[in-house]
Amino acid sequence: MTDVIQTVGAYAGLVALLAMGVLAFLVFSQARDIRRLRDWAGGAPERDAEVREVSEIVAEERSAELKVLADREERRMERAGLVETSYWDRLGRSGRIIAIVAVVLILGAAAAWAATSLLGSDDNSGTGKRAAQSKNVKPAQITVGVLNGTGGTEQGLAAQYAEVLNKDGFKTGVVTDATDTFTESVVMFKNGQQTEARKVGKAVGIDNFEPVQQDVADLSSGADVTVVIGTDHGPLPGE
Repeated sequence: MTDVIQTVGAYAGLVALLAMGVLAFLVFSQARDIRRLRDWAGGAPERDAEVREVSEIVAEERSAELKVLADREERRMERAGLVETSYWDRLGRSGRIIAIVAVVLILGAAAAWAATSLLGSDDNSGTGKRAAQSKNVKPAQITVGVLNGTGGTEQGLAAQYAEVLNKDGFKTGVVTDATDTFTESVVMFKNGQQTEARKVGKAVGIDNFEPVQQDVADLSSGADVTVVIGTDHGPLPGE
């Protein structure tokens, strides 16, 4: 009996040892699966983001493909005459560019014409008013300066011209010698005094006119028109 127990005990111990080995293997395998499950659960958000990103890329690619197919179908229908295209589309890219440039040029020309017309009308109106006012100005309302520009070779010449102007009713201002010698007699005028200058020029027989120079304006301060007698002067009217 003792022999049987020893024999069975030996076999039972061997079986128990094998069972312990199998149990240890199962425990180890289960622990590894649990660890993998935990790793997967921890990385789930990242995988979800990757899945969404891939889905968006696929959706964009699909949308682009559908757009290309829709464009092809539209062109096919246009070629087949099933779709009536607009005049703007029929012009094509180059035709549309030409049309836009033409419209811009037309609008620019119209704006320039309108601005010129408005400014021109204002200028003409102002010029016409000044001309009308100058035409109605009497000699007594015109102050005339007289400068002897002969370089001092003819003393008293400026006074002679001033006397003629006084007889014609003009108001004489400064009567003196010019600082420079003038080879040509000239009637100088302030801005807007052209008509007055012509009246003065007619009175003294000078038909040369130009805007007043600064040095002349300084000498004949306060004069509307200045007569500068040059070395080419002729006889005064009436002499």
